[in-house]
Amino acid sequence: MLASLHHLAAFSLVALLAIELTLVRPSLDAATIKRLGRIDLAFGLAAAAMLVAGFARVFYGIKGPAYYIGNWVFWTKIGIFALIGFLSIRPTLRFFAWRRLLKVDPQALPTPEDILEVKRIIHIEVGLILLLPILGAAMARGYGLP
Repeated sequence: MLASLHHLAAFSLVALLAIELTLVRPSLDAATIKRLGRIDLAFGLAAAAMLVAGFARVFYGIKGPAYYIGNWVFWTKIGIFALIGFLSIRPTLRFFAWRRLLKVDPQALPTPEDILEVKRIIHIEVGLILLLPILGAAMARGYGLP
């Protein structure tokens, strides 16, 4: 059950990040900016669900905490997940700022440079998120154990 919840959250996280990557483009309009806010919220919720389910697996799962705590692959995976979370702060703040700007001026749209910066960050997040299932598979096969 915990593994299923963890995987469902992980796949949701990847899907939501792919949607963000697709929607953040030079032809960004007001409706898309509003949609990005909702998608980014769902992204945050999926990340939280993945984290909770993952740590539940560590402490209540079949393998137990000893399997994970001393495993460098596990900590690499946690580090990458934390880095993705850190990187996602900037796009989230930009989405909020863009929505606030639209409330003041419905015609105001982000600059192409601002959009490009957010797109670059999301590209980096996508590259990093691809490492998570690779590390998960390595861990499942016993890599990283002392």
